[in-house]
Amino acid sequence: MLEDKKVFISPLDWGLGHTTRCIPIIKTLQALGLKIWIGANKVQRKLLEQELSNVTYIPFKGYNISYPSSKNMVFKMGIQIPKILNRIHSEKKELDRLIDKYGFDLVIADNRFGLYANKIPSIYISHQINIQAPFGVDRILYNFHKKYIDKFTQCWIPDNEEFNESLGGKLSHGGLKENYHYIGLLSRFDAPALETNLEYKYLAIISGPEPQRSIFEEKIIDLFENKKEKCAILGGKPLEEKSKSIKNIDYYSHLETNKMIELISLSENIICRPGYSSIMDLSILQKPVLFVPTPGQTEQEYLAQFYFINYDIQSIQQHRITNSIGANNFNILPFKQANELEITLNLLLKNIFSQNNSF
Repeated sequence: MLEDKKVFISPLDWGLGHTTRCIPIIKTLQALGLKIWIGANKVQRKLLEQELSNVTYIPFKGYNISYPSSKNMVFKMGIQIPKILNRIHSEKKELDRLIDKYGFDLVIADNRFGLYANKIPSIYISHQINIQAPFGVDRILYNFHKKYIDKFTQCWIPDNEEFNESLGGKLSHGGLKENYHYIGLLSRFDAPALETNLEYKYLAIISGPEPQRSIFEEKIIDLFENKKEKCAILGGKPLEEKSKSIKNIDYYSHLETNKMIELISLSENIICRPGYSSIMDLSILQKPVLFVPTPGQTEQEYLAQFYFINYDIQSIQQHRITNSIGANNFNILPFKQANELEITLNLLLKNIFSQNNSF
């Protein structure tokens, strides 16, 4: 039933986490016999080309979101709403043209609101069923998000269904309908980091939209330059692909998965954003971690609090990064093994195609 069906998949360009977590889905779909087309911008395509083969890329614009240099995230996101709504409208029209041109059988959108289809089944991937925000804005965002989710045939949630086994907490639970399905964790990694001789005391993994990505990187460099131990930085810039040394710091702009796992294995402690994709990865990699939430990014602030309360994972505000950070600030996330994704997706897709003969 699934062999040779054509799938168009496109992740949101809001940082690289949406893109990396689509890698295990794409590989699983290929194992099930489906043919893959990927809608991506230049940065996403560069990353995916290092990880995947036998896929076709289609240039596809993102939402091009930027973060504020200060903490006023609500205002910055508010003024970008017209741009977001315009892209939702245009990507829906673009998708309809692509379906007619390529004859796709299925669309999978990772947090892209406009990629629902009327002619064929469409799937929406998101862990943010209940977006967290202050001043009652969370209810408005919930209704806005749900309005778009309900346009899709199914919503796949990358988390465990049982709340006490959840990695997303309130973000991924509550207010669900019959077309919502938990598919387990999504990660490029399938086993804990290797036990090896450690080379770096600290590894910082930099991620997220600008300008906060660069602000975070600059503060980490200042921190590491004042350390006696050897440190490393992974810059989250796939288009650059360069490495350099700065005093006691080895800097890598980007590494493909195998090289990244080597670097993580060589590192004693990890400093990173509490982005959900990073949390899924680190729950498998089992390295001590310290979180630095993006200022004003309510999802990351919620997850940092959730993991401190429930698992004693510490976090620090970005402007408070100082040389006082030491090994006692780090702790290991609870281990969560990824589900049998091939079995899960096989059942869901067969159900979709058997029940949607009207498409």
